[in-house]
Amino acid sequence: MTGLNHVDEQVRELFSRGLRVSGIDVNTPLLDYGLDSVRSAELVIELERSFGIEISDEEAAALHTARDVIDCVVAKSAANRHSGIGA
Repeated sequence: MTGLNHVDEQVRELFSRGLRVSGIDVNTPLLDYGLDSVRSAELVIELERSFGIEISDEEAAALHTARDVIDCVVAKSAANRHSGIGA
């Protein structure tokens, strides 16, 4: 089960580790933490693996804050559960 608190915690941890910062404010632009295109691609792959979802390049380009990432993961996880994917 992918609850909001679990997703929030896991996304913050993943981005903190990936961007080498001590913490992530969900409303701060990820670019402010030094996110570049290479790191972004690596983090999207990690998100996909961790949550069993797929994020298109277009969707990834629209993820500007950790809140955007969390909302995307929650929505895709819910869609997968409803369609039986990744269950």
